[in-house]
Amino acid sequence: MIISNKLESMDSLSKSEEILAKFILKEKENIESLSTKDLAKATYTSPSTAIRLSKKLGFSGWNELKEKYLEELHYLNQHFSNIDPNYPFDTNDTFINVAAKIGHLASESIEDTLSLLKHTELQKAVELLHNSQHISIYGFSNSLIMAYDFKHKMLRINKYVDITNVPAEQLYVASNSTPQHTAILISYSGETEEVLKIANILKSNRTPIISLTSIGENSLRKLSNCAMSISTREKLYSKIATYSTNNSIHLLLDILYSCLFKMDYDLNLEYKTNISKNVDERVSNSTLLKED
Repeated sequence: MIISNKLESMDSLSKSEEILAKFILKEKENIESLSTKDLAKATYTSPSTAIRLSKKLGFSGWNELKEKYLEELHYLNQHFSNIDPNYPFDTNDTFINVAAKIGHLASESIEDTLSLLKHTELQKAVELLHNSQHISIYGFSNSLIMAYDFKHKMLRINKYVDITNVPAEQLYVASNSTPQHTAILISYSGETEEVLKIANILKSNRTPIISLTSIGENSLRKLSNCAMSISTREKLYSKIATYSTNNSIHLLLDILYSCLFKMDYDLNLEYKTNISKNVDERVSNSTLLKED
């Protein structure tokens, strides 16, 4: 969960901590130069209030909270300046306007996801998958739809990906995992109870975990060997659809597949081409589609 959402929703704050939280949310980037003494003076609290609030949010102190909050604000101010990912169109839009806005949102979601990509995390994830004897994907609802496309692609380069869409069965699959397996866990919030239960089972079995989740600190990130960030613009429930999230997850899985393909490029290309010719018989009269 991002810091601004935590500041808005935490119900364990004292009165003085609540006042400080509201001040931080209101002032946003203006807090950059403020010390704990400055905060205390501006909010009629004490310097220790800022330290207590920081620790409740999972940070070592005010300076770390301030640094991470400003980084988050910088991210949230980038991209999506002209469109709301939760409500990208309204009842007054024509069909063509709706199409244009959904297309624009898809482009922005892709750019946003790429801006969050970290080379070290990507490299670690690709190496784990490349060296794994068995790959399993865990998730719920729309995340598994994207996962099946990843499985489809991987099968065509002779890499099997296991997906179980019955929630209770995912726990059994996780329980049978080993250190030679690799798990991909997908959770936008990073706090889904079922996903965290699976993650803890995998952790106890020493199975490496690659997570696809929202920015900021969350429970799933802490349990993961490496984490890749999903574009974090949508609310949990108040939205027309998971447009941005779906685009982001799909892109991240496509990137993982493509990087794995690149690891053994010539071998994978030959294998995929041959198996496609043998299995997937297609006919077309279009000169654009015909093979050379």
